[in-house]
Amino acid sequence: MGSDKLDSDRLGTLDPFGHRKAMIPAEVNGLWKKRREWSQAVLILIFLLLPWTKINGVQTILLDIPARKFQLFGATFWAHDAPLVFFILLIGCIGLAFATAIWGRVWCGWACPQTVFIDGLFRRVEIWIEGNHLKRRALLAAPMSFDKFFKKTFKWIVYFILCSILAHSFIAYFVGADALIKMMQNNPNENLTYFTLVASITALLVFNFGWFREQFCIIMCPYGRIQSVLMDQNSMAVLYDEKRGEPRKNPAVSQEKQGDCISCNKCVQVCPTGIDIRKGIQLECIACTACIDACNDIMKKVDRPPNLIRYSSESGVFGKIKSLRSMMYLAIIAIASLILIYQLSTRTVYRATILRGQGLPYSLTKNEKDEDIVVNHFKLHLKNQGYEVLKFNISLALEESQFNPDLIELTAPINDIELQSGEDMTLHFFIKAKPQVTTGIGSRNAELNLKILKGSEVLTSKLNLQLTGPK
Repeated sequence: MGSDKLDSDRLGTLDPFGHRKAMIPAEVNGLWKKRREWSQAVLILIFLLLPWTKINGVQTILLDIPARKFQLFGATFWAHDAPLVFFILLIGCIGLAFATAIWGRVWCGWACPQTVFIDGLFRRVEIWIEGNHLKRRALLAAPMSFDKFFKKTFKWIVYFILCSILAHSFIAYFVGADALIKMMQNNPNENLTYFTLVASITALLVFNFGWFREQFCIIMCPYGRIQSVLMDQNSMAVLYDEKRGEPRKNPAVSQEKQGDCISCNKCVQVCPTGIDIRKGIQLECIACTACIDACNDIMKKVDRPPNLIRYSSESGVFGKIKSLRSMMYLAIIAIASLILIYQLSTRTVYRATILRGQGLPYSLTKNEKDEDIVVNHFKLHLKNQGYEVLKFNISLALEESQFNPDLIELTAPINDIELQSGEDMTLHFFIKAKPQVTTGIGSRNAELNLKILKGSEVLTSKLNLQLTGPK
């Protein structure tokens, strides 16, 4: 097998012996570079600042797994709200599939944390400390010296600081920003689990952003492998105009027949994954648009039209919902969004559940007048799902039932219940009735009046009870 065949089939990140090559892409300037810099700055600020913002007095995004409490943009979800969380995840997953079907790998090139942090932070640190790509390549090939040791050490120290900040910000989404500040002010032994977790995440980020880098996209990320399933001929992608560029400039091709591509390989030099975009759509391409800016710069210098490499599609039409699959994605997103909005709009600020007490369905006892009494034991579970303090009071809805007030009464250890936001409790109460209540029936429906005080607002709800007793 000839070496040309090996070179054409070999990954750009590997040398002829299969060893990994350190990817040091050349710097590039242009319209798409500026747009990506702005988008990366915005996304990094959002990631770092979001845990410190609050909506309705609670953290904007808080995923408190031990407490089974999830706060998302002003809405609080609990473990029993799993169906609502399902719709949120469904919208996110199908939304990504829809975006891929229309705009290709826009996530990889513009919003993926791997790309955003490497290009927006870590590669900037490299340029600041070690210089441009030519100086960095020369430094990598140079033997160890004091200058090389100092720059490499300083670079990894800055990497560690950045990764530590990112790790703490990431943990803030799960433990809460306020709680994180308190932990940082205390001895690490007092919060050893979280200290170990932050240290492990920091080490993992240093390894990933400092060394592993493009290998994550090529080897580990599943998204690149499923993109071929999600994309079609109308999906947007970074493509080389083969009709216009071929045949490339070559001594064997006469000048009259040469295309616009001058074989400068600038598109390969700026690619962070080392691919040649002229070979078509490839798994390793993250649609970072660096090759577009690099090629446009060369086309300007050789007085050729721009966009030899550009955003396009295999069909030439992109950005439009044309396929049945894309329409189905959009329909699923719309339906899931409507269901989620409806569920959120009809969701109450509290949750009340009545269960029958353990043991026999009822018991017989005597009252102070030595009269027979039928006792039904119930458990009322209350949970405050809102942001304000709620007060609860329970009573029998005798005015709306067929019961004689002299025949039935409710007793409870406490009746004025106050619950803070997110707090819950279980109240045991008893319904005592004369045997006449169920005589000839054996069971009878009743209603429990639940009065909720939310600030100055009074809410009421009725809960069904099933009273049992002797026939």
